[in-house]
Amino acid sequence: MMSDRSSFLTLRHARLGLAGLVLAALSPVQVHAQASPAPAASVASEAPEPVDPARLTAARPVVEKLWPLGTYRRMMDSVMTGMMQQIMNQMFDMRAGDFAKAAGASGADADAVGDKTLGELASEVDPHFRERTSIATDVMMKEMIPLIEKLEPGIREALASVYARKFSAAQLADMNAFFATPSGTAFAGEFMMTFVNPELMGQMQSFVPELMAAMPGITAKVEAATAHLPPPVKPGGAGPSSDAATPE
Repeated sequence: MMSDRSSFLTLRHARLGLAGLVLAALSPVQVHAQASPAPAASVASEAPEPVDPARLTAARPVVEKLWPLGTYRRMMDSVMTGMMQQIMNQMFDMRAGDFAKAAGASGADADAVGDKTLGELASEVDPHFRERTSIATDVMMKEMIPLIEKLEPGIREALASVYARKFSAAQLADMNAFFATPSGTAFAGEFMMTFVNPELMGQMQSFVPELMAAMPGITAKVEAATAHLPPPVKPGGAGPSSDAATPE
């Protein structure tokens, strides 16, 4: 018989997993978001070289074609149309014990779950778990869109700076000339959307079970690599944290 503690921990990990899925939905654009300026605390001591104004001027139309305003919304809308539900169903079909171990639960708590799937276990504790999770995901995705859209102008300008440094004025002119053709216009208009294409996303999702299976081993290696460090202090400075300190 599974304990209330094990049920709580597994559901907590499931909710953390849900949050991770929402963030993962943004991953196709995070590659480009890396072009945005880093916070002041993490900026390297060496400032980047100034951008050639002429090349920056040539780069902006390239970015305008590849990343028109509203691209984030289009990508998020695409992710919301069933793709997140497919990812969640895949997660719910996982063995709950394996998921709990990968999410950081102790071996005893994970073994107490047994062979039930995450969906079966969650539905026992909350019969409306699937519906509740689906609604929560939908709300989170919709609320994130206007927040992410605020980043778009700054990311586009940062991406123009990156292109201005990586490509010459002649190369940028060639890109703009190509994008002015029917084929170039078609390519540029769908460039970012290819990253949320169901076929590509499906291939990326196929990696999830393999990753979850590897997580216990990865976690063990991380623990071994950090074994020489003192345990982290619990909130409030009450001493080293441990699994025993996990709230019931």
